[in-house]
Amino acid sequence: MPQGYESLIAIFAPQFGNYLRPTVVMVNLMLLNPLNNIPMVLVWVGAGFIGGVMAGTKKGAFVVGLMTWLACLGITILCVYLIFTTGISLGSFVVPPGSSIVDILGIPLIQGIIGDILPMIAGLGGGGGLDIMALLTPLIIWFITPVIIVIIAAIIGAIVRPKEEF
Repeated sequence: MPQGYESLIAIFAPQFGNYLRPTVVMVNLMLLNPLNNIPMVLVWVGAGFIGGVMAGTKKGAFVVGLMTWLACLGITILCVYLIFTTGISLGSFVVPPGSSIVDILGIPLIQGIIGDILPMIAGLGGGGGLDIMALLTPLIIWFITPVIIVIIAAIIGAIVRPKEEF
């Protein structure tokens, strides 16, 4: 993971606890912009392909791909739940040596949010109303992209699998 994630974890881990690192990894995995996050796309393709090869049929591959994505969503929700149940100590945020706020702003997910949503918010000053769907559309697309990728890769894995002869 890029240096920005390590800086983010170093700054916020004392306040949010041990579950911050898996939460950050899972949020990065679940919300990916396929235009600038190719390693995470490859993770989903690999998981879907292997699951599809093991499933063996297209219907089974669809189910395996969907269940893989749902399991990751469940783990993400569990990590967020554990952060809140173990307690958050909101004290002073200290930037450790070697960490930087600039590193955090260099995280691909943060850059994507800034690049897509900030111009929309800035355009509101021109007298236009707040268009919630215009703000949420990039996040919805990023959220749905992994499930589509893993299902397609799983179906391809099922097609590639050599048929067994009895």
